Amino acid sequence: MKFPIAQVSLLIFSGLAPGQATNVRGPVIPGPVAVATNGDVSYCFARLRRLDPERQGQAYLVLQLRLTIAYRNPASRPLILPLESKRTVFTALQPGSMKQFKEGLGLFEPSLKVMKHLPDDVSPDNPIDPKNDVFTVIPAGGEMSPPLSEEVTLPVNRKGEIRQYPDLRGRRVYIKLQYEHRDIEPVLMGQLSDRWSQFGVPWTGTLTTNTILVDVPAAPHAEPCKDIYTPAHPKVGEDDKK
Repeated sequence: MKFPIAQVSLLIFSGLAPGQATNVRGPVIPGPVAVATNGDVSYCFARLRRLDPERQGQAYLVLQLRLTIAYRNPASRPLILPLESKRTVFTALQPGSMKQFKEGLGLFEPSLKVMKHLPDDVSPDNPIDPKNDVFTVIPAGGEMSPPLSEEVTLPVNRKGEIRQYPDLRGRRVYIKLQYEHRDIEPVLMGQLSDRWSQFGVPWTGTLTTNTILVDVPAAPHAEPCKDIYTPAHPKVGEDDKK
């Protein structure tokens, strides 16, 4: 269900931050560039559930930002990229430094284990055949297919008992995403560089998108939230079910 969009201004900053390539034998290969586009903004009213129904908190506004993240390869050779990554959201209310936004309760931070051995479904002779969810190949001068589809959920006027949330109504919000891709143990990286040389160059590192600007209306039009999370990211609230 699409939620109405009220007086939303969505801009994109230039100045992309390329990833940091992992050093392997030979010259350093530039990593891909992460570009956030196709911003779609909507608002809804969310309510955190409690064990005691009589202590249900007051509904609060939620901003939902849906993005497409394209990984573009500026290098002259294809890049072989681990798909598993840790996502971090950074926000600010003015230009300059940005702070990490803790998604969910922030009690258990996801961690990525260094890849020391190839998973069973990955061939040592071909990173993508047979097909797997571990690696992808980005062609030289091309883009990863399919791109990432992301949803960022931010509280607009929530009053937390533990965490303090700024009131975003009538404010401009700066948002960017960072992806820390699963690292590969140096010995394994060297082996894959040799065995997969005909397919491209293995790469792993951290990518940061361009900065997205969202102008939040002073009184956003919103309806009760139906689904404000995806399975890949923590739930922050849900509507009252009758």
